[in-house]
Amino acid sequence: MQLTRTGFLMSLAGLNEAAAQPPARPKMHRFERQPLTVANFDAEGYVLDIGGGGEGIIGRMKPSQVVAIDLYKNELMESPAGPLKIVMDATEMKFLDGQFSTATAFFSLMYMQPEVQRKVFVEAARVLKSGGRWLIWDAVIPMLTDPGMEQGTKGPLFYFEFHLPGEVVKTGYGTLWPQVRMDLPYYRSLAEGAGFQIVSAEETAGQFRTFRMELRKT
Repeated sequence: MQLTRTGFLMSLAGLNEAAAQPPARPKMHRFERQPLTVANFDAEGYVLDIGGGGEGIIGRMKPSQVVAIDLYKNELMESPAGPLKIVMDATEMKFLDGQFSTATAFFSLMYMQPEVQRKVFVEAARVLKSGGRWLIWDAVIPMLTDPGMEQGTKGPLFYFEFHLPGEVVKTGYGTLWPQVRMDLPYYRSLAEGAGFQIVSAEETAGQFRTFRMELRKT
């Protein structure tokens, strides 16, 4: 099942993106709001933001440089003005090889199934220049069977307060429980399988765990 940020939050409110029959509100394991500082980063040329719709955090930080792609048009329409926005499937990008020096994925991988994630990692490597880097921010997605997870829930719902340079953005991201734990070792394996060098991988603890990775195309 493919999810959108908007669709998940609207379903929690008992609404539907297509204005059809209101769906039953899913029961979620809710994590309390957690602050996260998102530091600015240097980048030359265009920055490919994979899954850059919704809050458009990377686009807020670098509006004149970001090329935001998202599978869903409405997600791009909701994101702030500034970046170039393109409806595109990240598993089959329409860019030529080696077009970007920098790519990002800001809490977008969590919405993808493992087979989709694997394809996105391969595609990200393809469109990056040699030596190009991919910056990833995301949540560690536990399994329902992990200790402390509320049984009978559909998935985790994470509430955030992002502290950007000069701006604070509050939002929530929800997804379904995965069949495999999506943690740093999991993403390291995906990165190495796609031929990336792992420059750094840092995990932050709190109400829930998040991580930031920097990958480099060799």
